[in-house]
Amino acid sequence: MNFFLNKNLRKSEEYFLPLAAFFLLISTAALNFFIVLSVIFGSIRIILEHKYFDKIDKKFMLYGLLIFIFLILSSYYSSASFESIYITLKKYIKFLYIPILFYFIRIQNNQKLIIKFFLAGSMIVLLLSYLKYFNIVSFTNIYGFFDMNLFMTLSKATVFQSSIVHGAVFSFIFYLSVYLAKNQKNNWLYLYAFLCFINVIYMNDSRNSYIVAFFLILLIIYFYLNSKKYMVTTVSLLFIFTLLSPISETLTKTLYDTKDDINLLIDKNYTSSIGLRSLWAINGINNIYEKPLFGIGVGGYEDSISNFISKNNINVQENLAVSNNPHNEFVSISTQLGLFGLMLYTLFLYSLFKEARNNFLRSGVFVLVFVSSFFNSTFYDNVFGLFIVMIISLVYQKHFNE
Repeated sequence: MNFFLNKNLRKSEEYFLPLAAFFLLISTAALNFFIVLSVIFGSIRIILEHKYFDKIDKKFMLYGLLIFIFLILSSYYSSASFESIYITLKKYIKFLYIPILFYFIRIQNNQKLIIKFFLAGSMIVLLLSYLKYFNIVSFTNIYGFFDMNLFMTLSKATVFQSSIVHGAVFSFIFYLSVYLAKNQKNNWLYLYAFLCFINVIYMNDSRNSYIVAFFLILLIIYFYLNSKKYMVTTVSLLFIFTLLSPISETLTKTLYDTKDDINLLIDKNYTSSIGLRSLWAINGINNIYEKPLFGIGVGGYEDSISNFISKNNINVQENLAVSNNPHNEFVSISTQLGLFGLMLYTLFLYSLFKEARNNFLRSGVFVLVFVSSFFNSTFYDNVFGLFIVMIISLVYQKHFNE
């Protein structure tokens, strides 16, 4: 016990989550390492105080914990393989991380340090993103040397993470930078926010990010339009966005790809991004119909989509469609835990929303989680899920109670 009370150790603990935030978009291995350290030492702090349930002091923590507990219990009736059950539980254990990291941040009181490291890491990645996009630097040799299997997950502007993760995270960084620029009266952060915005909209290829960024812009308008100064800034941003849209190669390509995907879907060909997501959603609805109350059990989505494709003779490439990740958190949770699990996840989101009212940063986090839940299995994804867990644990602290 004296070891964990050591002042030097406590000082080093202060940097675990900041370092995780720094490596978020740079190194998945480093991110996982510092998150695990934070969870372990946060758990030890909770155990030393002998006040376990006192740490679950917000309702969304309780609902998240219940989702994970019932996922464990559902393993008793799940027909999925042991490997699939284990992997899925390993993914959704992030719900358990929230109260631990929330408490760990509170006792370390290192919110500003986490944000500083997070922005520092993101600035490095943003610089590399611009260099890659304009063909100033090639990352081919780096990807080959580290054996990074990133086939079909990167756009011209993404560096070490998929275009979906890159775009969603930088959408929030844009939003966060506007908040910090206003509070700190720092015009450089406005410039950084603008560069993030351009990167997300005009350089990165991710439809999910466009939708997230759109709603975050609406929030900025809602919170800051009471000042003419911010009205001019916001309208100017929207004007530039409209003006540059026709000459953005990436945005134009995305629009054409969307049109092609819809045409394939009309022809009942599901081998496209929109087609796959539609197929996964249709199967999710079918799963609720067949097992409405408590679902088919943890890790069961992969078998269900495989059976659904075979039974209905669906026109799709099975190697793309058969997965435990339906890229929709509502579909993922409802398939595994039925309407009961869907209710718990809805209550989790509602609690995030209720705590976020009239709060700029929390509203941004809620929008990010809510919108992303329609296009990704938010907590199933490793990097994006850990980002969501960290950012919830961070901005729902009293320090950010505006």
